Amino acid sequence: MRTIFSFLLAVSAFLAASTAATAHPAHHRFPVTITDDLGTRVHLVKQPRRILSLDPAHTELLFALGLEKRLVGDGSKYDEGAEGFHMAFKYPSQWPSPWGRNYPVLAPRLTHIEGGCCGTPWNIEAIDALRPDLIVSLNSDLPSIAKMRSLGLKVLVLDPSNIAGILHDVTLLGRATGEEAHAAVVVANMRKDVSAVTKAIVKTRSRPRVYYEIDASDPTEPYLAGKGTFIDQVIHLAGGANVADHAGLCSGKTCYPQVNLETLITLNPQIIVLGDSAYGTSPSEVRSRSGWSTIAAVQHNRVYPFDDDLVSRDGPRIVIGLKAMAKLIHPGAFK
Repeated sequence: MRTIFSFLLAVSAFLAASTAATAHPAHHRFPVTITDDLGTRVHLVKQPRRILSLDPAHTELLFALGLEKRLVGDGSKYDEGAEGFHMAFKYPSQWPSPWGRNYPVLAPRLTHIEGGCCGTPWNIEAIDALRPDLIVSLNSDLPSIAKMRSLGLKVLVLDPSNIAGILHDVTLLGRATGEEAHAAVVVANMRKDVSAVTKAIVKTRSRPRVYYEIDASDPTEPYLAGKGTFIDQVIHLAGGANVADHAGLCSGKTCYPQVNLETLITLNPQIIVLGDSAYGTSPSEVRSRSGWSTIAAVQHNRVYPFDDDLVSRDGPRIVIGLKAMAKLIHPGAFK
C-alpha cells in the first residue's frame, strides 16, 4: 500500500493541477456538450432553466451553485432530508449559497420523484410531466436512465468514486448549467480546505489505526467503512490508517463489510469513530460491549461520536468531514 507521504504528494499534485485549470474558468456559451461520469456525451442546446435532481447530494450541489430557483423537483421524499428534518450542518460562509441547513428549506416543497431504488424504477411519467431541461442522476437504475434518454430528456449522470471525482463533478455541473463561476468558487474553497488539512498533518509521524463504525446492531459482527469508500479516503487524508484496508474483504465505494469480533480485535484499532452515533451509539455503550475491552481505542478512551452525514454524501460538505476527522486523529496538529 502506498505510504501516506506518497498519497499526500499525489493529492497535492492534483490540487495544484486543478487550481491551475480553474484559476481562469472558461465561460462556455451554449450549445455545449458535456461528458458525464458514464462517458455519455450530453448535448445541451440552451442553458437549462428547469432542473430535476434525483439524489440528495446533487440537490445539495445545485443549491451550492445558487441554482435553487431552477429546481423543479428532487428524489424520493424518503431520501435523506427531503421531508425537511433539518440537521445541524451549515454551509461554510464562503460558499455561494444562502441556504444554511442540512437540506435547503425549499427542498421539502419540491415535487418528489419516487423510485430509483431497490428494484423500483423511477416514475418516468412524473419526471416527464415536470418538463425538465436537465436531469441530474446517480449511476443507478440504468434502464430508467435509458428510457428517459429515449424520450429526449437530457440526463447527466454524476457518480464520483473519490474526492477528486467530487471536485470534477462540481465543475461539470457548473458547465452544464452555465454556472462555471459559482462552481469555480466552490471547488477552490474545497481545495483550500483539503490542502490545509494535508499541510497540517504532513509532519505528524504516527498513522493511528482507525475503525469507522457503520452499524453495530450486532456488536459481535459490526459493519465498517471498507477500502475504497469516501470514508476510507477521508481517513487516509486525515492522517490515519483504515483497519479495513487490511481485512481483505472488499474494495470500492460501496464496500461496507461485516467482520466478526475476533477479526476486529486482531486489527486492534487505536481510534474508533462512531458513524452510527446518530442512532444512539455512544462511547460509553462501546466501552460496555462484551469482548471490546481489549481493543486499544477502548483502553485509551479514543472512541468518538461522529456526524456520518459529513463523509458519506458525495458533495461539498465532505471537506468539513475531512477536517473533523483530522482533528480527531491528530488533535495536536490543529492547536
